[in-house]
Amino acid sequence: MFFEKRFLKVIDQIRLNAPVPLRIELWSGRQFDFCSNPNVTVTIPSSIAYHYNVSNDFYALFLDSAMVYSCAYYRHDDDTLVTAQEHKLDHILNKLRLQPGEKFLDIGFGWGALILRAAQKYGAIATGITLSKNQFEAACKNIKQAGLAAQCQVLLCDYRDLEEVEAYDKIASVGMLEHVSFKNLPLYFGAIQRLLKTQGLVLNHGITTTSVESHCMGLGAGEFIDRYVFPDGELPHLSLALKEMTHAGLEVLDAESLRRHYARTCEVWSNQLQANRAPAEHLVGERRYRIWQIYLAGCAYGFSRGWMNLCQVLCSKADNHALQQHPLTRDYMYAPAPGYI
Repeated sequence: MFFEKRFLKVIDQIRLNAPVPLRIELWSGRQFDFCSNPNVTVTIPSSIAYHYNVSNDFYALFLDSAMVYSCAYYRHDDDTLVTAQEHKLDHILNKLRLQPGEKFLDIGFGWGALILRAAQKYGAIATGITLSKNQFEAACKNIKQAGLAAQCQVLLCDYRDLEEVEAYDKIASVGMLEHVSFKNLPLYFGAIQRLLKTQGLVLNHGITTTSVESHCMGLGAGEFIDRYVFPDGELPHLSLALKEMTHAGLEVLDAESLRRHYARTCEVWSNQLQANRAPAEHLVGERRYRIWQIYLAGCAYGFSRGWMNLCQVLCSKADNHALQQHPLTRDYMYAPAPGYI
């Protein structure tokens, strides 16, 4: 994998010049020995694994039945969380104009709800990638239970490990932007541009800061999240994300703020977790329960006060000269979702 290849070069130099009795085991299970007979092993989880490998049962206590862990889309005031998450999945896939038989990639697929929806309701051939072993195993099980193994596959890998060129008609990246880091934004959007077919579309759904300088959230909120919830996470301002998309060769077609939708989503999650405090503490302990409760309630407040935003940005390749085939208005985004089956 991308990180492992670079790490291996460093280890080879150490083994050659100054071997030490150490073994490093990564989140993926791969081991790197700094000598021929190491007697000390250090395990290094990924930042993604730190957050998402808590427990599937824990997340099930506050998420919807499909385990969608991203901003819901409330089309009506009385929408339940389940309904609003279904609306969100369709909102993404409608924006992408996903068609039967198209190859669809979901970068950071969560528990697989979007790729399952893309295959089952839109007839796409869907691929998802993640760094979370828990999510990977759960998604494999969900795909098998849905009878969609011929249309869906999931991979436990980094987006930088996908080496195809123009392999996908449509790409979605949901909740990945905040994990990429500022320094890797060019690499991230460059990889998306390379993977996307010339006539393809990509939608990025991610949290952004409202600080024009992309500063960390104040009042200690940013430090709390970095230490206890999302290590190494960084929130870019929308302008920075758009700049890097453009540098990578993507043209922005549409941008939509879902900030108020995320405030409501986080509030529902917080309330549901609080209602399930006893089983949550049984699964992860009081300390982690309290961290997540503060995190979710704090996010609900932060989104409601405009400290952060949630933006969906739809792009094509900048050299897509057949773009006139794309609708001139946004009306198509709100048409009823297709019923493939």
